Amino acid sequence: MVPMVYWVMISIGTNVSETFLTKQNHELVTHGPYRWIRHPLYTVASIGFTCLAVVASNWFMLAMALVALSGMALWIAPREEAELVEKFSDEYRSYQQRTGRFIPRLRTPS
Repeated sequence: MVPMVYWVMISIGTNVSETFLTKQNHELVTHGPYRWIRHPLYTVASIGFTCLAVVASNWFMLAMALVALSGMALWIAPREEAELVEKFSDEYRSYQQRTGRFIPRLRTPS
């Protein structure tokens, strides 16, 4: 799990943001795990929280992992993507078409 977080953080570099808002000097990252997934940090965190809950045999932790995943999927990621579309317009729309939000696409649309 730690190597995956490291790979994500190295790939995103200074483009990491504390909120879903983009920075003025924000660049669109499309390398590393971002080549296949638009939100790999959310994916890795979700897998980590879920695995921790299962290993701990703790249903409350599992429920909280599912709440966090739901929040990321329904609230955070859509707002973040709206900000990125506003900043990068067609470049980000093209990126959205060829990548999955949380898991890689099995095939890219023609």
